[in-house]
Amino acid sequence: MVRFFQQALIIIVLILFLAALPAIVMVNPETQGIKWEVGNIPTLFGSFFSSLQEGGLGTYELAGKTRLISEDIGDNFLTSLYIILTGVGIGVFFSLIFGIFISRFRLTKVFNAFLNLLASIPDFILIIISLILAIKFYKATGIRVVSLIPDSGALNIWFPMILTAIAPTLYLFKIVAVKYYQASGEDFVRTAVAKGLAPNYINFQHIFKNIEPFINAELTKVISLAIGNLFIIEYLMNVPGITKFIFQNGSMQPVAIGLFSMLLISFITYAVVRVAIYLFKRGFIYE
Repeated sequence: MVRFFQQALIIIVLILFLAALPAIVMVNPETQGIKWEVGNIPTLFGSFFSSLQEGGLGTYELAGKTRLISEDIGDNFLTSLYIILTGVGIGVFFSLIFGIFISRFRLTKVFNAFLNLLASIPDFILIIISLILAIKFYKATGIRVVSLIPDSGALNIWFPMILTAIAPTLYLFKIVAVKYYQASGEDFVRTAVAKGLAPNYINFQHIFKNIEPFINAELTKVISLAIGNLFIIEYLMNVPGITKFIFQNGSMQPVAIGLFSMLLISFITYAVVRVAIYLFKRGFIYE
């Protein structure tokens, strides 16, 4: 318990320091050098906590107008949460389906080769290519699959969900595929095959239970990849998500609230995916 509070304190201080960094690091116009205004830290931290004590989250500027963060953060938080949760969920789902349960089919090998090709391309380039292809598709067919207007509803949400799922799928699928082939050579799998057990039974009752710990261990890395892509996607596609408070403001208050919201989104996504895996295991795997 003590270690948990220590880690929580370190995370809080680190987030506040990152949020206050633009107000701490100055450029000296005379020497053109970097000047550290460390003395501003107590004032900035005190202002942040005083806003919380007053029962609000502070204010931020949008289009030259001062708005309350508490009035706008709800919808933005849910938008980013839906995108991250769906993206990570798609990554876990496809990794399990193609990496374990239908991995023996020839189509899966083609899919594996395609993912290996995509994995060699940086995520930022994949996002740009996807946007270009979506625009080309609209010009060719007249069907709009993506919109850069913030209030365009589903058009502004579903495509970012797909793009956010790219990095988690590529990363987790490779991990699951490698662990699957390693587990397939174990003695308990060979014994099950020798007994004439069905491939689906072996995948569910033997291989999945041995791969599950690796999936849970890599889940934090998967979520971090999705969060990293979310910053790029929401900025390029003008999605009204939580990163708006980070990109559009240089003051500490909205940036800190945005970073803490990102942390909360990561915790919620991790908990939901772990619960989903647990329910899947309880429903289909015999202990």
